[in-house]
Amino acid sequence: MDWCFSFLSFTKPAADSTTPDEAMSIMRPLARSAKFVGKRPSFFSVYAKAANRYAFQTTKFAPFQKNENMVVHINAKGESGDVPAASVQNGAAEYIVQVKIGTPGVTLNLDFDTGSSDLWVWRFPNSKGSKTGHNVYDPSKSKTASKQANSTWNISYGDGSSASGNVYLDTVTIGGVAIPKQAVELAEKMSAQFSSGEGSDGLLGLAWPAINTVSPRPVKTPVENMIDQKLILQPLFTVKLDRGDNAGFYSFGEIDESVTSSPITYTAVDNSQGFWMVPSTSYTLNGETIERAANQTILDTGTTLLLVDDDTVSKIYGAIEGAKFDNDQGGWMYPSTSTVPSLGFAIGDTTYTLNADDFPFGPAEDGFLFGGVQSRGTNPFDIFGDIFLKSVYVVFNQGESTVGLAQRDD
Repeated sequence: MDWCFSFLSFTKPAADSTTPDEAMSIMRPLARSAKFVGKRPSFFSVYAKAANRYAFQTTKFAPFQKNENMVVHINAKGESGDVPAASVQNGAAEYIVQVKIGTPGVTLNLDFDTGSSDLWVWRFPNSKGSKTGHNVYDPSKSKTASKQANSTWNISYGDGSSASGNVYLDTVTIGGVAIPKQAVELAEKMSAQFSSGEGSDGLLGLAWPAINTVSPRPVKTPVENMIDQKLILQPLFTVKLDRGDNAGFYSFGEIDESVTSSPITYTAVDNSQGFWMVPSTSYTLNGETIERAANQTILDTGTTLLLVDDDTVSKIYGAIEGAKFDNDQGGWMYPSTSTVPSLGFAIGDTTYTLNADDFPFGPAEDGFLFGGVQSRGTNPFDIFGDIFLKSVYVVFNQGESTVGLAQRDD
C-alpha cells in the first residue's frame, strides 16, 4: 500500500515584491509528489525500531528490548534473539517528503520526524545509490555547498548498523521555502545494512534543537533557521497525516483553519529532553474515563505505533473479544471480526478520540490483526505515533513552546 501527502508551506516573499500587509496572505504550495518508497514496513520492524529509538527494556507485554548496541526479541519461552538488521532499518516511517538540497539541487525523499533533530542524508560511494533506488546528494555538484570545518556526526542503531560523516552547509528547499546555509549531515561511511536498505533517502528532524547530534557543537534545525531567518510568518509548523485520501500535509509558518471544524486547544510543552512532550493524564475506554496521574507522552511522527504502559494496553485489549498477546509474533493481536473499543487519550485537559479505522496496524496470523496500540516497555512516558496522530491536526509552536491539537472531522 502506498501513502502520500499533499503539502502547503507559507512564507514571506522578497521585500521588493510586495508590501508587509500583502505578505501576510501569501501562500506557496509544495509539490504533491511525496510517496512512501517500497513496501509498507512490517509490524515486527516498526515495533523493533521504536524499542531501539527509546531504548526501553522488556516487560510483560513488550517483547523487545535494547541491550547496549543491539535490539533483542524475547519469545514466549523467555529466550532472546537478535532482531534482524532489515527489521530495524526497514521500520521506516510511512510518510516521506520531497526536499531539494543544493544548487541546482537534487530532490531527496526524507522522513519528516518530530522525534529527532538531525537532517542527515545517505551517500553511496561510487554512485551505488542508483542501484538501490536512492537519490544521492553530492555537495561537489552544488554551487552553494560548503564544508563545515571540524564538524562530524555518528549514529548507530540497535541492529549494529551505523552511519557517520561530515557536515555541509547548503541551501535546503522545502516546498518553495529556501533555507540558505542549512546544515546537512552527509553519510560518508555506512554499514552494509544501510547501503542495502530501502525506504527514504534520509531524515529531517523536527524536534527541539537540543538533541541535534553534530559534534563538537549542535547545528540549527531547518525550523530553527526558518524562524531565525524570518522565512516564515509564525514560528511554527503543522501536521495533518494522510489517512489514505491524499489530503495530508505539513505546513510551515501558518495554521490552516479549514482542516477541521473543531477548535485547536493548546498545551504547554516540556522540551527539557528535546521532545514535544505533553501531559496525558487520562484516557477513555468505551466511555469510561481512567486516570493516569502524572503521565506524559511525546508526539512523534517518526514512530508508527501508539505505545502506552502495560496496565493500559492490557485494559484496552481486555475490551476486545478474542484479543491475545503473542510474544513470538511481537505483540497484541485480535480477531479481524471483533469490534474495537471506543478509545480516546487526553492531551492536557482535552481528550481526543482515536479513529477506529486507524486502530489496526495490519494482518497478523490467519484471521487476526495486529493492534496499533502496544506496550511502551519500561519507557517512563508514552509515545503517540502515527496511529494516534492521524486522528488529529497538530500545531507545533516552537516560538511559544506549545502544541495545539484539534480533533479531525475525517
